[in-house]
Amino acid sequence: MYDIYTIVDHIHPFVVGLGLLLSWKVPTARWFLLCYLFVILFNIAVFPTIIQWNTHYYICEALINIVFIFPILYRRNLALFLYSKTGIDFYHQVYEKQKLSSQECMIVVMFIFAVVVNLITWFEVLAYKYYWLDNAYFKLYFRDNIILFILLALCGCLLTYAIKAESRELNYENTK
Repeated sequence: MYDIYTIVDHIHPFVVGLGLLLSWKVPTARWFLLCYLFVILFNIAVFPTIIQWNTHYYICEALINIVFIFPILYRRNLALFLYSKTGIDFYHQVYEKQKLSSQECMIVVMFIFAVVVNLITWFEVLAYKYYWLDNAYFKLYFRDNIILFILLALCGCLLTYAIKAESRELNYENTK
């Protein structure tokens, strides 16, 4: 049963890779998925270290969940910055065409929910560590399943974002 948590934890790079294959022609989708892949790789790189932190693992996970929101909020500004430094037209296209989609809003909501879940778990673990609680019920019985749901929903949001990327791009071209 615990293998499903490990599989879902490490499935995001494959989902992003599939999303890149589905939406490679669309610069805004490609930029979003590449930025998101960078954060995923950072998360995978630091995971072996932070998993060893018994008490503060959950606060670190909450901070990483906040970092996962950055590609949605700041990728347009990053594209403008890179365009001003390199002059590559790709970054200018991304800056001009990038608009917030419903899938991105759902991703932000999911990560905020994950931050709340991890903060609740961290406070509960602290209370358990200092003997204010006899048992960490939320951590033991709810947290992993809620995070599993969030990760699966994020995979669905990423795939939906990639599938709808071309229609969003055409809509942008038609309304311009």
